[in-house]
Amino acid sequence: MTGLAFGILCAAGLIGLGLALRYLRDLAASPAHAAIPALHGVVGAAGLAVLLAVLNRPHPPSAMGTAGFGDISAALLVLALLLGLAVALAAWRGRRPDGAVVGAHAGLAIAGLVMLLALIALG
Repeated sequence: MTGLAFGILCAAGLIGLGLALRYLRDLAASPAHAAIPALHGVVGAAGLAVLLAVLNRPHPPSAMGTAGFGDISAALLVLALLLGLAVALAAWRGRRPDGAVVGAHAGLAIAGLVMLLALIALG
């Protein structure tokens, strides 16, 4: 089930990559259709929900020292979700989201994905 969470989060990451490339392309570029960022948020939140459901179940003891990786991944992804909501709020108000907030959102999400991948690979 951890693999399912990882797959859903990777799908959200691919949508986010497309949004990031569009964001970085040009300041004058037209914003993406409203359905695409909404889909990105829904898929990401669904992946986080699956991960949180997986973390509530008992796990076998870890021989590789990865016992806390799931919790760290979830915490990073929750922070990314909160920053994503800040990006969405700025876009909803008709403003271009600040680059630092977009970058922090992406960085936290990528870090959460890497921690989850390490849990899957080593756990």
